Amino acid sequence: MLIFKKIVNDVKSYKEYILYATRCELKIQLSSTYLGYIWWVLDPLLYMLVYMLLVMLIFKRGEENFPVFIFCALIPWKWTSKSIMDSIDSIKGKSNILNQIYISKPVLPLIKVLLNTAKFFFGIFVLLILIMLFKIPYSLHYFEFIIIFAVQFLLIFGLSLVFSHLGIFFRDIKNILIFVIRLWFYVSPGLYSLERIPQEFRFLWWLNPMTTFFISYRNIFLYNKSPLYMQLLIWTVISILIIYLGLRHLYRFDKKYMKMI
Repeated sequence: MLIFKKIVNDVKSYKEYILYATRCELKIQLSSTYLGYIWWVLDPLLYMLVYMLLVMLIFKRGEENFPVFIFCALIPWKWTSKSIMDSIDSIKGKSNILNQIYISKPVLPLIKVLLNTAKFFFGIFVLLILIMLFKIPYSLHYFEFIIIFAVQFLLIFGLSLVFSHLGIFFRDIKNILIFVIRLWFYVSPGLYSLERIPQEFRFLWWLNPMTTFFISYRNIFLYNKSPLYMQLLIWTVISILIIYLGLRHLYRFDKKYMKMI
């Protein structure tokens, strides 16, 4: 419990820095492209079009309202994968600042997660427009979005803590993770429904947290159903354990990182 109390106190202490750094990184990313905010819309839409071409035109498959079906997976997937990839350099990339002032290390991956969370909410806004265009009925289940979001945020934050630590000790982890994340997406039911997986192998997909998130988002946005509460509860517990492990390592090696960067 002490370690969770410490991270809460750190967030309070560095609140202004967290908000300032997040806004600055958002502005830098926007200023580095000609399209700015428009790119946040185009990026997931272009991914969606590529997968639609692959699945619908080449493989002649696809679910009902397939563009929305894909988008319900792409938005949370990009939030997860980008946050994890960005977290690898979250400490190492701030070596110049850390040489001058002390910053609690868990704060740095948190900033990366918040940065990508802002883009995630922008993607959700685009998703709602797509739902309107495809004339999918809105429902009260939309209010359950906050529960799915909260659980996924915990998992992403936990993984980001772990990989921010590993990024210091393993120089090649980013290259390896690129292939791992790519494989992770294809063994997640993003381009297909879970029903397409043979029953005897389906339990393997349930070991993947993205299965729970993809299905839960589709339930509330596409099928007028509640999310998978039991699975979300399980992943909440697992996420808290991952956060604990990540915080434990970051606080333990806090003073040693600068010698290794």
